[in-house]
Amino acid sequence: MFQTKIKLNNTGKIDAILKEIVLKTHEEALEEKLLLCMECGDVDFYITYSNNEELQDAINENFEIDECGEIMKIDEHQELMDDLFDYFLIIHKESELFDYFPAGPYALGGEIRESDTDMLAPKGLYSAPFEDALKEW
Repeated sequence: MFQTKIKLNNTGKIDAILKEIVLKTHEEALEEKLLLCMECGDVDFYITYSNNEELQDAINENFEIDECGEIMKIDEHQELMDDLFDYFLIIHKESELFDYFPAGPYALGGEIRESDTDMLAPKGLYSAPFEDALKEW
């Protein structure tokens, strides 16, 4: 469960939605044999939020909305969004659905190669964070 200082009415609902999104991401990545960049748009909470109405509604139901449809406590909303951004990365790494490849050097094919970003891949699919490190099945 994620940690935030913001008082929420539906922490479990938000948590369940995020974990379902991670599961769907895993299924898509496995089917397409994708590497996911954790510092790019592949695992980005804000992109996920903007494309998922159920998640938007679950988060926004914790905030008062003015007559124009705007969130009244925008600072609290932003703090929650920042907390959820961090948590979204954590649940990807800790889900046991993905292998986590931190940025750094990797030995591949007898040479040392450098990954500039943290990457995820469906568990057991890649031996290193590079497209040509796809394991043979």
